[in-house]
Amino acid sequence: MPEDRRRAPLSSELAQRVVDLIAPTISHNINVMDEHGTIIACLDPSRVGTLHRGAQRVIAERRSVLVTTPESGTSDRPGANEPLFIDGELHGVVGVTGSPHEVEPLARVVALTVQLLIAQENEQDAVSRRHTEARDLIAALSSGTTRADDARARLAVAGLKPPWSLALWTAGSPRPDGGASPPPSAETTVARVNGNGARRAAVLHGALWVIGAGRTPAPSPDGSWPPVESRHAQTPLTNDVETLLSHAEELRALCRYAGLLPLLEDGVRWSREIAVAVAHLPRRSLARMAVRVASLTQGQRRTVSAMATAGSMREAADAMFVHRNTLLQRVERIRATTGLDIRRPDHLTTLHMCLYAEAALGISHIPPG
Repeated sequence: MPEDRRRAPLSSELAQRVVDLIAPTISHNINVMDEHGTIIACLDPSRVGTLHRGAQRVIAERRSVLVTTPESGTSDRPGANEPLFIDGELHGVVGVTGSPHEVEPLARVVALTVQLLIAQENEQDAVSRRHTEARDLIAALSSGTTRADDARARLAVAGLKPPWSLALWTAGSPRPDGGASPPPSAETTVARVNGNGARRAAVLHGALWVIGAGRTPAPSPDGSWPPVESRHAQTPLTNDVETLLSHAEELRALCRYAGLLPLLEDGVRWSREIAVAVAHLPRRSLARMAVRVASLTQGQRRTVSAMATAGSMREAADAMFVHRNTLLQRVERIRATTGLDIRRPDHLTTLHMCLYAEAALGISHIPPG
């Protein structure tokens, strides 16, 4: 059990919520005492904050104690008192007021119920804390202002050892403004991933982020993850914090225009460098670039993409399953349409970025290579 869990005191607010929940179902008063024997929750507010001698005996002897005749000068009442164990640690005492031998069996049941409710609330608090810590970590990494030593310290606190990798998931359809939306089942995946010490996950900037020493989350047993209609990017593993920070900033930039992320099922030859460069451009620049390729046919778009990802014209022709002469004809038509000859590296890069600009604006998808 984590050290902070063992030392965490029993919350009076939580104890009072539990008392208020259980008390109406029985005809007896319930007290909850902390590890010092002080009443921290009770139906009678005047007793809160007073010492309970019977509870002190329970804590000292670590066993049940019946109070038949309360000591004079104390706030004790006749009843049964049970030790309150949470995760194997004695956190306090639960008492039920009434004829001691009559309420003794009831006190045991109430103590078990209180233990379960408090343990459940503690677990929910722990889950919420893990989610918050993961979100703060990813926000810091992607902010562009975090120093390398600070990032390294945050990763160490989270228990994430190198090498690290970042994964990003968004819904298949970007928002009307081009921004990202989380994929279906994102929150469920966050809870599942954050239960694993090797990775952390959070929904941030409209996307599901996963960071850790592993790759992307494993498919869920019910088939709900990963969603088929989604977009996804994964960075290479790295031991260098500066590289990790640059990857995080790049992925955050891509969240501005989710169309720059490849669809999971497309299998396109995606260029992170071009996508990131386009993501940093002003929207007016994207619109101007998109105009340059607006009149290209789908075949011509595939030709630009194939030429950009192939090592030679022969390789590009083979990738598209066309004859080299057919490829040359397409290259000439593209030159006649756009004024750019994609046999020139600078012209090819320009048109390739224009296709990515179209994808950023949601006009079309990134064509396969």
